[in-house]
Amino acid sequence: MKRTILLVITVVLAFTLSGCFGSGGTELPGVKTENGVDPAKVEVSKYKNNLDDLEKYLTALKYLPDSMEPTEMMYNVIGAVNGDRYIFTVDNSSVTVELYEFDPQNLNSDAKRIIGEINKTGSFKVFSAEDEVEFPAELSDNNKYLLIYTDNSNNDSNKKRKEDFTSAVKNFYK
Repeated sequence: MKRTILLVITVVLAFTLSGCFGSGGTELPGVKTENGVDPAKVEVSKYKNNLDDLEKYLTALKYLPDSMEPTEMMYNVIGAVNGDRYIFTVDNSSVTVELYEFDPQNLNSDAKRIIGEINKTGSFKVFSAEDEVEFPAELSDNNKYLLIYTDNSNNDSNKKRKEDFTSAVKNFYK
């Protein structure tokens, strides 16, 4: 019974973390790479050190689409205290962004393992009864926020956007 429950949780987590629950054929909101805002012009101190305000900060930088409601993720499975997913386009390429918040003062064993793996390898694994699924991820400098950013575009402007997005998350309340 435990193996079945573990397998079901792993499959659901794999789909949710990878963004496989698609947009259902609806048009995705989009952002343009040339419309970003200089991070020096958006004061981090105006935002609280929590996931909701990190998302507001990323929206102010024009890295996330305006007025987009995220999908709440099964964050507790990885030991996080909050987690959201955004699916949108950047210059006609589908992008999935997942953001998770940890409580660094109160990490459970799952959170400690995942943070340790990301710090060591740049990814973390979710185990099932017969298999494991690996997710490339980034952590903020304070180990409070986890970012999974998926954009399969080879376009230089999309790659730069991913680097800028990652930098903004890494440096949020470092």
